[in-house]
Amino acid sequence: MLTAVALVSLLGWTMLVAAILGHLVDRLDRRRLDRVIAEIKVTEAVHGVLGAIVAPTVARHRGQPWTVTIGLAPRNLAIAGRLTEIAQQALGQEGTGVRIIFVPPSER
Repeated sequence: MLTAVALVSLLGWTMLVAAILGHLVDRLDRRRLDRVIAEIKVTEAVHGVLGAIVAPTVARHRGQPWTVTIGLAPRNLAIAGRLTEIAQQALGQEGTGVRIIFVPPSER
């Protein structure tokens, strides 16, 4: 009888740990997919309005707003304001909750 109780207890704890680990993996995957979707939204919005002039990247850290990083050459600074508006509209954050960072494009 004691062996059966020990076996059921061990199986129960194993199932609980497996469920918790599965939940954590799902949460991490959901966060990654949210980031990818946001990056696609911003890229498509920029490309739809201005053409394929930049390839923005999007990131979000826990408790922080979206961060959009855009490689922009100094000669193209005139469109920085428009890019900011497009990114905020694409992420649905009219004026709040989006941080835009312009960096020099990487040299290849």
